[in-house]
This record gives sequence, C-alpha cells and structure tokens, in this order.
Amino acid sequence: MPLARGACYGQRALPDDQQQGTGAGRGVLYIAFAKFYFMIAGMVVQFRLPVILPTAVFGAYSLVNSIASWFNNVAVTGTIQAVSKFAAEEPGKARAVQHAGLRMHLRLGLPIALVFIAAAPLVARFILDDPSKTMPLMLAGLIIGGYSFYATFIGTANGLRQFNKQAGLDISFATLRTAGLLGMAIAGFGVVGVIGGWVAAVGGILILSVAWIGLPRTRERLSVRPMFGYFTAVAVYLVLFNGVMFADSILVKRLMSQYYQTHAAAGSASTLADVQVAYYAAVQNLGRVSYQLIIAATFVVFPLVSRSTFTDDRETTRRYIQVTTRYSLMFAMVIGVIMASRPVDALALLYKPDYAAAGGPALVALGFGNVAFSMFAIAGTILNSARLTRAAIVSAGITLAAAVIGNYIAIPLAAGSGHVLEVAASVTGGAMLLGAVVSGWQLHRHLGASLPLASLARIAIATAVAYAVGHWFPLHGKLMTLVAAVAIGVTFLIVLVATRELGKRDLEAIKQVRRNRAPGGDVP
Repeated sequence: MPLARGACYGQRALPDDQQQGTGAGRGVLYIAFAKFYFMIAGMVVQFRLPVILPTAVFGAYSLVNSIASWFNNVAVTGTIQAVSKFAAEEPGKARAVQHAGLRMHLRLGLPIALVFIAAAPLVARFILDDPSKTMPLMLAGLIIGGYSFYATFIGTANGLRQFNKQAGLDISFATLRTAGLLGMAIAGFGVVGVIGGWVAAVGGILILSVAWIGLPRTRERLSVRPMFGYFTAVAVYLVLFNGVMFADSILVKRLMSQYYQTHAAAGSASTLADVQVAYYAAVQNLGRVSYQLIIAATFVVFPLVSRSTFTDDRETTRRYIQVTTRYSLMFAMVIGVIMASRPVDALALLYKPDYAAAGGPALVALGFGNVAFSMFAIAGTILNSARLTRAAIVSAGITLAAAVIGNYIAIPLAAGSGHVLEVAASVTGGAMLLGAVVSGWQLHRHLGASLPLASLARIAIATAVAYAVGHWFPLHGKLMTLVAAVAIGVTFLIVLVATRELGKRDLEAIKQVRRNRAPGGDVP
C-alpha cells in the first residue's frame, strides 16, 4: 500500500508511540541539549586531534572527514526527513514507515556505500591528486552504509516526536565517536586508525538504536516508492547543500597540491597541501559553531511544518517560519560576531599558535558566512518539509555553483600570496550569503512568510555595535578572550532590547514553550 496523502490525519486515536511523544517545547530542549553535547564532543575531537596528530596528518583526516561527511549528511538528513515526513503525516503507520525506510536502504544506502568504496582509488588519484587517501576513503564507505540504516531509526523517533529518544541516541553516538577517534589517535594508528574508530562507533550506535527504538514489528507493508521518490528529491538538494560546506576544503587540497608540485619538491606537495587543509579545517570548525547550535531547530520545525502544510494550515506555517527564522538569526549572529570580531584570539584559544596565525584572517569571512548558512539551512528545511523541494534545489544549486566556480578561480590566483585561506573563506562566505538571500526569497514567494525586515535591521544594528566592541577590545590572551566574548554577547543583547527587538512578547513565547506549546501557538 503506498503512502497516501489525505485528510485522515487526526481522525483517529494516536498510537501508543505517538501518545508517548514529547511536546515541541520539551523537544527543543532535549534536542538542543543533545546537539550541544554532540557539538562539544565534536569540538573535543577537533581540538584534541591537532594536539595528538602532526599537522599534516590532521589535515589528511579532515579531508577524508569532509568527503565522507558530504555523503553521510545526505544519508542521515535525507533519511530522517523522509521517514519523519511520512510518519508525522500518518502516525498510525509510523512503524510501517520505518519498515519501508529500512527496505529502501537495502536498495539505496548499501549500494551507494559499496560504490563509494569501489571508487575510492579513483577519487584519491584523480580528484585529490593523492593516492595515499585511498585506504581511509575505503573505510569511510562503511560509515556511509551504517549511517543510512541508523538514520531510519532516528527518523522514526523524530516523526513520532519522541525527541527524548532521538536526543539520547545523539548523545550516545557522540560519546562513542569521540572515544573511537581519540582512542585510535592516541594509540598512534594514524589516519586509517582514526577512521577505523569512527567505523566502530557507527556499529555500536546501530546496535543501540535497534535496542531503544526497536525493529518494526508490523505486518503492514507500505510501498517503498513514495519514500524513495521523496528521498531522491531531497537527496539532490542535500548533495548541493553539503557541497557548500565541503567543496572549498576539497578544492584547497587539490589546487594547492598542484601549486606545490610546481613550486616545491614533488614528494612534499601532498604533505604541504594537507597542512593547508588542516589550518582551514580549524577555521571551518569554529566558523560552523553558529550553524551547529541552531541546527536543533530544524529537527523540531520539520515535523511541525510537515503537518501544517499537510493540513493546508498556511497561517500556522507562516508563524512557524517567522518565529524560527527570527530566533535562529539572533542566536546564530551572536556566535558569529564573537568569532568574526576576534578571529586570531578565538583560534588561539583552542588551537596551536600556527593554526591561529595561518587561519585567523579567514575566520572573519566564515564566521559571518556561517550565520548566513544557518539561515540557508533553516529555509531549505522548511521548503523541503512543505514539499517545495524544487525551490530548495534551485537555491542550493545557485549557492554551490557560486562557491565552486569562485574558489576554482580564486584559490590558484592567491596560492602564492599567503592569503589563500582568507580568499577561500571569503568566496565561500559570499556564496553562503547568496544562498540565504535566494532561499529567503523562495520562502516569501511560495509560503508568503519571511524574516521581518524590521527584525533584520535591528539585528544588523546589534551586530555592528557588538563587532565594534569586540574588534577594539584592548586586552588579549585566553582569559581576556573569554571576557571579550561575554562583553560582545552582552552588548548584542542590550542593543536588541534597546531597539525593542526583544521584549515582553519573547518572554511570553518562552512561557508557552514551557507549557509544551510552540512559540506561535499550540502544537497541532
């Protein structure tokens, strides 16, 4: 039986799984905590690995991580959204939807993983210009396969609004992954060992997800075709979207390898390029903090918008969009302005001095660029949840094209200047801003809602004032960097209150969340 659309939603009693679901307000808190934990665990990995590993080895790991994550993120996000979409629309069939998702990845996720493994030698030789990356890439293919099935369990929990279980699995996986990566690095097994630790973590979380979410014990069999079609459409968007995140580091590796082959000893070209990738990875890690902190909102808003658009409730949809984009921009911007106003100090707080010296200037562009990328991500999630996948694909395609073409031209021109990382970050940040504008216009065009211009202006004023405070803060050092961060954040908040962007309405919204209600009204 295919996954049908119709007006049946809400016309029958909810199943036990749904009755035990978590309210949206608590869901935000559960997932926000889990994402915060996941982010902190990821930071521990990213900040400790450069200490444990030589710079070039860390760069090699970062490169393989970027390529694998490009595919992993597509498998995870696409599967979660596909399973969550159909489970949220017809919660009585959630377990049958889960069963269809698992069958889908026997035909999709597993073959893709096998193709990735088989293609690893070609990717290493002809794309990266570095055959030494073959074995780490082959190992990474196992991660892609495992993620596909794991994400089906997460999507089931998300669609049933069991955010507590979703958060618990996120926390468990973050712990396993951190232990696996750092443990293998400390043991001295190099890039292959670190990726192997990641593979072990994926195997462990698959076992836990089966135990906690459970296998689909149902005789009902839904057709895989509707889910496969939706996943495929969303996957096209996600390939483009994740390309914006990872294409620049891949181009830095390839184009700088080519530069060093001409201007340095042939045997050292790959190592020198890996060092540049390591420095750029440090910039990316800090620049993405704003995106990582607001990503929890996408996991909560997705089933809510899915349901409001499924029932053609345009007014509720508009409220969700306005509330989500407004709060997301404020939250992301305060992080972005802290990074951008004191880039060298921010890197020096967590990385070795050579990382801060080489990557500091690039953090300005990526700090603000990732704020725009956060809004781009929110808009894309809403468009996909409203079945406006074509609009999301167009936005992502324009953004990726700008990033790839711009970097492909700019990096070789800057290769000998010492500013190659700053140039790559500027091009990528500009492409992210373009993506935010295009996707915001798509929201307004198709759903009649967008971030209020008055809010955008007030947040811009707060950003400018906070940036000035951080940029001209007279003291440096690790302790003073933390003091400056607090001063920047407080300044940002004060200006928002002074301009009346934050006020009583926001306190009321918080109270509504505490009563397990969405900021714009009752959870449908």
